[in-house]
Amino acid sequence: MQSFRAYLLNPAGKIVWGDWIEAHDQAEAEALAHKLCKAGTPTVELWKGARLVAELSCVEDATT
Repeated sequence: MQSFRAYLLNPAGKIVWGDWIEAHDQAEAEALAHKLCKAGTPTVELWKGARLVAELSCVEDATT
């Protein structure tokens, strides 16, 4: 298992909440991080140590 840190960002790009994620790989960590999306937090950043590994949008695509 690998440790990741997920941060929920508000519309201004400020961290409003963070959580540790344990996952087998980055793809699993991204899926778990995306489940943390909440109203008012349009973005989740996923970090592994000091490295930003993904920036996930919480906003649903209006065309789907």
